[in-house]
Parts: sequence; C-alpha cells; structure tokens
Amino acid sequence: MARWTETHADLVRIASALKEIPVSGIVSMRLSDGSSIEGVIRRMNFGNNAGRGGWRYYGEYELESIDGARWVIDVLDIESACDMWKSRHADYEAAGRINIIR
Repeated sequence: MARWTETHADLVRIASALKEIPVSGIVSMRLSDGSSIEGVIRRMNFGNNAGRGGWRYYGEYELESIDGARWVIDVLDIESACDMWKSRHADYEAAGRINIIR
C-alpha cells in the first residue's frame, strides 16, 4: 500500500497528481530515485483516513510494461509523468497488452 502523507508537500503532491498524471492509457513515469518506467495504467487507488487523527491521504498507480512486468507505484515517488499513448499504443497492441476496438 502507498505511504500516508506526512507533510504539506505530500498533500500538495497527492492533490495535484490527478491533474498531472493521466488516469488511463500508456504513461512514462520518472521516479524520485532517478529511474523511469513505462506501462499501461491498470489501476489507480487514492484514499484517506476519514479524518481520524488528522487528515492523511495516499495514492498509487499500477502499471504493466510492454513485456508484462507490473509495478505498484506510490504517487509520492512520482516526480513526473507523460502520456505516451500516441507514440506507443501500436507497440502495446502488437504485444497483446491492449486491445483497440475498431
């Protein structure tokens, strides 16, 4: 499970994630450890503690790579993300990771 927010910067990151990170499609993410990953968004999960002990939030994305590897990524670990749909959807379809209904 993703980490709970601890600081104001964490709160801002969670709040801005849905505006900055696509909610579906193929994305490339640069992580805070300097690594980058690319994959189809399979799931996203955001939540809070219902105010018990002060409001805290969390968020995570699950990505599946073109070769089938899966990662669950904590939103607090994402430095940036970009939509890769236009340049990569044909590759993911050929690999059997997505189906496009025509």
